[in-house]
Amino acid sequence: MVAGLEPAAELDADVLGSPAGISLRDVERTYRMGEVNVPALRGVSLEIAPGEFVAVMGPSGCGKSTLLSLLGGLDRPTAGEIRVGDRAISREGDGALAEYRLRNVGTIFQSFNLIASLTARDNVELPMTLAGVPRRRRAQRARRLLDMVGLGTRAGFRPSRLSGGEQQRVSIARALANSPSLILADEPTGNLDAESGASVLAQLERLHAAGATVVVVTHDPEVAERADRVIRLRDGQVVSDDAPSRAQAGGAGGAVRGGRIAALEAFRLGARGVGRRKLRTSLSAAGVAIGIAAMVVIVSFAIGVNNSLTGSLRAAGQLQQVTVTSPITSAGPAAHKPMTVGSLARLRSLPHVTDAWGSGEIQGSLSPASGGSLFTSAFSLSPLNEIPAITSKFLVSGRMPVADSATETVVSQTSLARLHLTTRTAPGQVLTFRGAYSGGLGQSGAVPPAGVEPPLRLRIVGVASAVATGASADEPIVLALPYRTFLDYWAQLSAANHWTGDEFGSITLVADSPGTVSTVHDESTHLGYRATTAQDFLRGFSQFLSYLATGLGGLGGLALLVACLGIANTMYTAVLERTREIGILKAIGARRRDIRNLFLAEAGSIGIIGGVVGVLIALGLATIGNTALQRFARSQGLLIDLTVFEVTPLLVGGAIALATTFSALSGLLPAVRASRLDPSAALRHD
Repeated sequence: MVAGLEPAAELDADVLGSPAGISLRDVERTYRMGEVNVPALRGVSLEIAPGEFVAVMGPSGCGKSTLLSLLGGLDRPTAGEIRVGDRAISREGDGALAEYRLRNVGTIFQSFNLIASLTARDNVELPMTLAGVPRRRRAQRARRLLDMVGLGTRAGFRPSRLSGGEQQRVSIARALANSPSLILADEPTGNLDAESGASVLAQLERLHAAGATVVVVTHDPEVAERADRVIRLRDGQVVSDDAPSRAQAGGAGGAVRGGRIAALEAFRLGARGVGRRKLRTSLSAAGVAIGIAAMVVIVSFAIGVNNSLTGSLRAAGQLQQVTVTSPITSAGPAAHKPMTVGSLARLRSLPHVTDAWGSGEIQGSLSPASGGSLFTSAFSLSPLNEIPAITSKFLVSGRMPVADSATETVVSQTSLARLHLTTRTAPGQVLTFRGAYSGGLGQSGAVPPAGVEPPLRLRIVGVASAVATGASADEPIVLALPYRTFLDYWAQLSAANHWTGDEFGSITLVADSPGTVSTVHDESTHLGYRATTAQDFLRGFSQFLSYLATGLGGLGGLALLVACLGIANTMYTAVLERTREIGILKAIGARRRDIRNLFLAEAGSIGIIGGVVGVLIALGLATIGNTALQRFARSQGLLIDLTVFEVTPLLVGGAIALATTFSALSGLLPAVRASRLDPSAALRHD
């Protein structure tokens, strides 16, 4: 038994296609070397019958390998015609020749030409992958072919772990992957020892016996002795042919079967190249990650702030509110619009208004139980039915007043030190407030200071955070009074001092739906008032955020652009380093489109890696930022959710898609260059 052959392994019926006959008519091939034309073949005419085993011999440079390249569709003749089966391959374009190499030709190379990064099984599956054979079917066939050449137990080994004879047998199994009708072998034993060479020759004889058309280029007489016929070349011409063909060219050489490599398989195959140059790939992916991380953080900030603000306004019920004030004009008091109880009633009667209330402020003095007099500012709360639940989260201690007419108050946390109180001791303390000034306008200008200051005894029931009241340590003590309590005290104060000024500094109207806010706004302005809405603020703020995100996002985009240049450089280098591999792929039937897609997939994979890493970095930074803000809020006594960095699923998907697209586009030119390489020249590249 010949070494390397499994005695039980038989050739299955579908290992080979119908044998193809070959016809050459006056074939010439001339190469251009600078300014000199170098002829490789001169008027070669041959007939090779289907199922014939032919050896082509001759000295180096006689045109043997050129002839084999022409028969395999790796090259085209300068003149003449070549027919394989019923197709004239000498006249076909690149795409048709790639299809011919994939479906009809199995080539066995002297230097094996296995792809080093793939296992023996993967190398055998490669032609079937290009042909679009489903994964399970090609795995089964690859296993059968490797068993047939005696390498079933070494299917998972890479070429570097196989001997020369084993690599050549893998090459034979790969050549049979798509059931070819023509087997071409270029010095198949040239790089092997005697035992391995004998094994390979036995395989070729076995294929011939099964009916294959076999053409072997060799300079070894022992190889030629195994052939039915020996053709000798010298200086590009046939000088002897010891057994002319006994039949005309025929067979199924023009058959085209099956589909083509699926997009997912092309991506998977191309992505495997990412791991070959770990340092360069890591650096390129790192650049993409930095750019994507910067862009995601910036956009997530814009989204988070906008959503947080919108959520806060919605929770506070402000999205359906219209704030009405007297217009500020150069005409002064003469243009003043009253902000009184009567004005409130008029505005409440507008269409689509479901509720309305006024907001006012009185400045005066405060007499705590400990004695003394402190400058104080008292303002009115909204009616209890309009105070949102979220307000309680701004309380450091205590509660809100229980009724609109209760003589209770909430004080600012910053006021406690001057009142000699703490958040624990403040609730329950009694204060006496005396109003002295009004922030409103009278009929003829500013309201004068109060001559009579009636007392208002108030019990502290809650302490509000400084953030909620907007007060600082050097500002007046701030009191929040229940709505009806404020109005009643205002009426008492204005009656005692004969004030005719406005009760309110502003009036809040509630629309019956978000869609009617603009109508309420327009009706208010039609009455001469100045009206503002939270929606107006949101639109302006959102526009500001979009400008900010666009400007800052440009920095991330610049980093991404620099990274893409790095990817382009990486891919150009990959093309140079893998020129021979590209030649191998083309030799087994890969089209230009396939080569281009493989390199685009590799470039896109770098983008995916960079995009995923960039998103993870952005998620980490967003988490850190949100956590820091939450701690700050709690340190200020706020129990609200401050999420200003919001990384949404759509943002994650968009960022990864953007990174992938930019990276793939960066690899486009290198991919096109790779796809245009001449297969025969690429195979000769070192």
